[in-house]
Amino acid sequence: MRQEFVDGVDAFVDYAMTLETFQIHGLVRCPCMKCQCMNYEKPEIVRLHLYKDGFEKDYTVWTNHGETNSSFGRFQNFVVGESSRSVEPNVKNSRMHDMVQDTYVMHSDFEYGNHDEEASHFFEQLKNASRPLYEGSPHSQLSIAVRLLSIKADWNVPQGTMDAVIGLIHELVDPKLEIPENYYKAKRLVSKLGLSSMRIDYCENGCMLYYKDDKSLESCKFCGRAHFKRTHSGKKVVVKAMHYLPLIPRLKRLYASNNSAPHMRWHSENRRPPGVMCHPSDGEAWKHFDATYPNFAAEPRNIRLGLCSDGFAPHSVSATPYSCWPVFLTPYNLPPELCMTSPYIFLNCIIPGPRNPKVLIDVYFQPLIDELKMLWVEGVETFDVSLK
Repeated sequence: MRQEFVDGVDAFVDYAMTLETFQIHGLVRCPCMKCQCMNYEKPEIVRLHLYKDGFEKDYTVWTNHGETNSSFGRFQNFVVGESSRSVEPNVKNSRMHDMVQDTYVMHSDFEYGNHDEEASHFFEQLKNASRPLYEGSPHSQLSIAVRLLSIKADWNVPQGTMDAVIGLIHELVDPKLEIPENYYKAKRLVSKLGLSSMRIDYCENGCMLYYKDDKSLESCKFCGRAHFKRTHSGKKVVVKAMHYLPLIPRLKRLYASNNSAPHMRWHSENRRPPGVMCHPSDGEAWKHFDATYPNFAAEPRNIRLGLCSDGFAPHSVSATPYSCWPVFLTPYNLPPELCMTSPYIFLNCIIPGPRNPKVLIDVYFQPLIDELKMLWVEGVETFDVSLK
């Protein structure tokens, strides 16, 4: 048996076990000449069938196993969650590499003439920032900036210390290398690529947000609590503030990456037979929604979202524990092995404070509700890199 064929069979089985979108309970569809209907079999049985009977005729692009035209090379390098076999030994550096690659990667097949001005500007900035520092270098100006921001956050390093360390790096390396001049420049480089956050003030009692038309109010409309307070130096500072991470830019990124864009149609292209359920799209609630809103369901790239919130205490000091209340969103368009993995669970907002918002949590949802209304009523156009 030719080694190339054996390698091809091994590559297929490995691919099917990591990204097989039809996988059920560890079974894989067998694409051999004998299994004309692609029966579900154990991986070792699939391997034997392929050795014995060969691949089904003309099945060169594995469309029944989640592959799209010219996508195999891209999917081979795709990291699924945190348990992928392709994760490098150095986990910390691997996760940093994945973040830069998955979020800001420049796709080789991106066509500059086929997308909107916003996407063009983003990819142009990305191309400049992702250029290697020198020939053969594993780092770019962007990866250096992301690494510096990560170090500062992980170790709570003061900004002055970061600037001093960056200054020392500049003294030690070739001055021609495009390394950020200081912490501010590193932060500015990353922020220009989008996925920013908003700081929104809110009432100390959680009655309202100082948001939109209410942004300039000096006190709460409901309880009268002050919006600002004075420090000992006389400076005017906000009493309470939350952080909100806009949803729409993150959804747009799903269609800007060949690692995720083809999967955004999975729920429509991979229906299960009646009686089999392995994804929310197989459930009665999903089908009822499609029947109620047929115009929305007609476009499979429209995004279905799941929302969840929970509380956790990152640290506790004596009798005054500090809690923050995160809100997460995840897209359900993706196949079941992806839609609840960490790269696709979007942190939407962080509500600080020691108390659970409970019934007042809708107050903090106002920015999210505004975005969801815009998406539902008006819609937002974006470029789908997988379909051009």
